[in-house]
Amino acid sequence: MGTTITSKKMTVKNHDNLAIFEGSVVLTRGTLVVYSDRMVVSFGSQNGPTTNRPDTLEVAKPAVNRKGPETVSNRAVNKIEAMGRVKIERDNGNATCDKAVYYREEDKIVLTGSPVAWEKGTRVSGKQITMFLAEDRSVVEGGSHVRIEPEGETK
Repeated sequence: MGTTITSKKMTVKNHDNLAIFEGSVVLTRGTLVVYSDRMVVSFGSQNGPTTNRPDTLEVAKPAVNRKGPETVSNRAVNKIEAMGRVKIERDNGNATCDKAVYYREEDKIVLTGSPVAWEKGTRVSGKQITMFLAEDRSVVEGGSHVRIEPEGETK
């Protein structure tokens, strides 16, 4: 599954295998949408095999310091760090936090900085929330707090 990121500014550091997105950043990957002020994407080696890689990045906005869309779009994503007013929307729930880090190998997102997640009337918070995407499960650590709203009740 491909990933698309839009932002006001993008800087690619080819030697460091990094792309830095700043200003109104929006990442879309299937039904997952992540909003943040800043995002840093770490890639695999540009010289490594890239054919049939499911996690590649499509850049949807012209960027600074790159030669063309192929500079970024043919590399596999290893890790994505979203920082500043992070909001995550999924088809089965939402979350907010100060920082979220996606790890491709484990297919998980780790939320820190006052993370809060909610789904179908259940709201959870703690020091850290880990969302295991493929397993559709989350683990809340560090003073976990759960609030369950009765069905049909609105805030």
